[in-house]
Amino acid sequence: MNIDKFTITSYDQITGFDKATGSLDMILDELSDFTLSHEEEKSDITGKGGRTIGSLKKNKKVTGKGTNGMLSGGALAAMLGSDIEDGEFNIRYTDSITVNANTGTTTETAAGTAGNEIGTIYIRDENKAYISGGKKLTQTSGTPAAGEFSYDPATKTVTFFDGEVADGTEVIAFYDAKVTGRKISNNADNYSKTLQVFVDVTCQDGCDNLFHGQFIIDRADFSGTFDIQGGTDPTTLGFEFTSLPNLCTGKSDLFDFILFD
Repeated sequence: MNIDKFTITSYDQITGFDKATGSLDMILDELSDFTLSHEEEKSDITGKGGRTIGSLKKNKKVTGKGTNGMLSGGALAAMLGSDIEDGEFNIRYTDSITVNANTGTTTETAAGTAGNEIGTIYIRDENKAYISGGKKLTQTSGTPAAGEFSYDPATKTVTFFDGEVADGTEVIAFYDAKVTGRKISNNADNYSKTLQVFVDVTCQDGCDNLFHGQFIIDRADFSGTFDIQGGTDPTTLGFEFTSLPNLCTGKSDLFDFILFD
């Protein structure tokens, strides 16, 4: 490989590891863009007649900024100062229930106080409105009367007052349900993490030989300022970090760049 004349043809992936445990915290391998910026301040030293006779250089700074084409749970956790938790969690579920023979079935098992797991069911009016119009039914723990319904969480069955809701009617329920999944919490008292980061790149020299490179950033301080946006385009993840010297080891390197076959 000829590093007198070479270019970086692609940023392949960015990995981040916990400084204390060495465990993998994040991986960004769908990079649509990435820039590693280097800055330093320079103050001119002037002499007679205001002429520049030297300069004072200080405050080197390295920042990394880019966009990953997909959301990364690990990167989100790093920017929020959070951990990824596995377990059962409560969500608010929106359920469309079709009524037949005065009964319907919820998709999920509604969780809550016995006799009040769902609370309210909404029936749309002739304009298909269930907030500004329509009718509200209230849950009862006994046999439903007019304007009421009951719910059996064991079978997920909703029972309506006889003849009150016509067959084929679609009613709407909003209730809490337990789901198995993963959670990332944005705690107001936790701030973005500092990770050990490795940026893998593919390089090519002037003779079209391909080789690899890696930027090693011992302390990458991630920014907690970012957007999660969506709409007509898929959601992407913008990220930014600042390289810090490792005061624990006494090393002041902001990054190492290693080239290899």
